[in-house]
Amino acid sequence: MSTIPASTAPAARRWLYEQLTAQIQPDPDNTRASLLICYDEPSTDQPSDIISVGGVTREIAISAMVGSGGAGWLEERYTIALIIDVARGGDDAAGVFDRACTLLDQVVAIIRADPTLGGAVLVGRPVSSQTEGLALDDHTGRQSVVNLGVECYARI
Repeated sequence: MSTIPASTAPAARRWLYEQLTAQIQPDPDNTRASLLICYDEPSTDQPSDIISVGGVTREIAISAMVGSGGAGWLEERYTIALIIDVARGGDDAAGVFDRACTLLDQVVAIIRADPTLGGAVLVGRPVSSQTEGLALDDHTGRQSVVNLGVECYARI
């Protein structure tokens, strides 16, 4: 009996987390701002810059008729949600937005450097991002939140 391949989503997510952790550094222009890269939402540790490797939305389809339903029978397309959250005290909305854009560009560059996400998928690519600027709840500063979708395709 042949082995039925599992989803590539865990490996792709893990690769993203490991690459972000290895390559993205705290803000060189603000030594008080720290950086957290995490799976899903951060817990009580909420530094100034957060990159979260979040949920997966997955679609599965038949790729080829394979009598056994084994390897190559299915294709999966999924989107991994990444959230970039930058917060700073004061009222420098442009500076907070710029830092969020810098982090977004760094994440995109990591994906572009290896679109296979370390061999986990046939192709992974950033497909959409949305950036929202906010005032902090206590009105002591500014925040920019970026939602980035990374679409992945694999045959399993």
